[in-house]
Amino acid sequence: MADGYTLQSIYVGGGTPSLLLPGQLSRLLEALRSRLQIAPDCEVTVEGNPDSLDVPRMRAFVQAGVNRFSIGIQSFSDTALARLGRLHDAREAEQVVVQAREAGVANLSLDLMYGLPGSSTDEELRSLQRAIDLSPEHISWYNLTLAPGTPLARSVTAGDEVMPDDDEILETMRKGWQLLEASGYQHYEISNFSRPGRASRHNLGYWLSTDYVGLGLGASGFLAGRRWTNVADWSTYVAALARNERPIGAEEQLDKRRRQGEYAMLRMRLPADGLSFGDFEARFGEDVRAPFGSILDQLAQDGLIRMEADRAVCTQRGLELNNVVAEAFI
Repeated sequence: MADGYTLQSIYVGGGTPSLLLPGQLSRLLEALRSRLQIAPDCEVTVEGNPDSLDVPRMRAFVQAGVNRFSIGIQSFSDTALARLGRLHDAREAEQVVVQAREAGVANLSLDLMYGLPGSSTDEELRSLQRAIDLSPEHISWYNLTLAPGTPLARSVTAGDEVMPDDDEILETMRKGWQLLEASGYQHYEISNFSRPGRASRHNLGYWLSTDYVGLGLGASGFLAGRRWTNVADWSTYVAALARNERPIGAEEQLDKRRRQGEYAMLRMRLPADGLSFGDFEARFGEDVRAPFGSILDQLAQDGLIRMEADRAVCTQRGLELNNVVAEAFI
């Protein structure tokens, strides 16, 4: 599986991987280095929450080869954090950023959400400004999606929590994008912003439809048009490995039309780059207008995309209604 591939990024995420002991993480990275070809400048990210990180742990991770941290701040509002059931408060969130710098972390990403229950546009913009004031290299700013069965989802269903309406969420999103760009962050993907040259290589890998391998419980991979997801049950996972079998729970082989649609959909999430006609033809061996000519024409007519000489890019309206653009391709 590794033949001919060079790893450009390693992302240790899912759950709370920062709870790994530094020695465990070091052995994990060393095992990858001993078996796979890894680029000298490989981006190595560890995901963590403020309550699971401190200076000694982050310093040890840096020494083990981690060169990027992604911290799940979610909000700098104590009220919002309490509603989300987070274990940290705003003060601890700011403190962990300071500690990351003390530990030698030079590439830091903060995750924040908007559209939170009971929050206003002004409150969420204040939270975003606090993140900007901490000068991370990267900020991911997502609209909250309620996961069925979670305590928060049950509270909303019961009427105990009230979600902001669509108009308020749209206003928050627009103003947040403006604030980030005015603060020197480049809007390189709908929910992702970075200082120049600091876009996440791992994130871009998804949007550019590059191959990736997922290791661990419930992890997904995509290789040569085949997508799979590992089983999420620990005992089943371990038993499969003991039999020298891959612990796959589900997999599918995407046909050409499906691969083309997903590729176009993902590329349209990139505000500046969009869908490159040359890249599409190089990948699939045909002009993009063969499968998508009428779709592109309709999206342009609806004001959702702008056709340029060598690519199609979303308009502001197309970025705001990107789910409509995505559905057109898939």
